[in-house]
Amino acid sequence: MKLNWGTAIILFFILFFTLMIGFIVFSFRQNNDLVTPDYYDKGADYTHQMEINNRSAIYADSISINISKQSVIARFAKSFAIHSDSMEINFYRPSDKKLDYKIVTRIASDSVILDKERIKAGHYRVIFSWSHDEKEYQTEKDFFMENR
Repeated sequence: MKLNWGTAIILFFILFFTLMIGFIVFSFRQNNDLVTPDYYDKGADYTHQMEINNRSAIYADSISINISKQSVIARFAKSFAIHSDSMEINFYRPSDKKLDYKIVTRIASDSVILDKERIKAGHYRVIFSWSHDEKEYQTEKDFFMENR
């Protein structure tokens, strides 16, 4: 069977529009959440975040994260515990915002014990935020929770 040019053009347009509609349906089904709800505000105030990061750089090695059988343990250096009364610990999951986990806790000892069941398997960026003498501090650690 031989196609004439008119039939070939019609088939090309039908195929083209079918692929375009398929791509549009596919793209609407994708999750397109921003990293944070106030993404643009954080971008405009990035100088403030850089000051916090520079001020917090000395505490980068003062915090470690360990996994035990039933819990996740955030350990602090002894010199660190006297610098803050309370801390916000945010388990940020870059791939799925629904799995983010945040707690606010008082630092009464050199460690904080977190329930392992609340944290699903995968990669997290753990953000520790605290304030001392009316200055904000923040440090980040990468954390990978393996399957149980």
